Amino acid sequence: MSDPFFDTNILIDWLKDRPQASAELSRYKRHRISRIVWTEILAGESLEGRDAVQQLLAPFEIVEIDARIASAAADIRHRTRMKLLDAYVLATAQVNGAILITRNSKDFPANMPGIRIPYTI
Repeated sequence: MSDPFFDTNILIDWLKDRPQASAELSRYKRHRISRIVWTEILAGESLEGRDAVQQLLAPFEIVEIDARIASAAADIRHRTRMKLLDAYVLATAQVNGAILITRNSKDFPANMPGIRIPYTI
């Protein structure tokens, strides 16, 4: 398994200085997110606050959606009825041979392969 991908809620917690998120991020040298996660984070910010958030996200490797990820997301959506954006986030991790770190146990059950839920709030 390669370095993980982080879901939106982990990054929101990190941006809010929640110690659980900082501790989880510090476990890994490399931080990767899907372009979907990047978009969700920016969508939650005011236009005035986006530059600062983009600077905080700059060290993260952002993985773009390609045909393999889109196909995997379609398969996940078809099999599980998962929301399409969540399927894209999970597919990005899976196609890259990684786990997805999230605290969203509603949409990503902890018993689902490739999911890590390090904490709850």
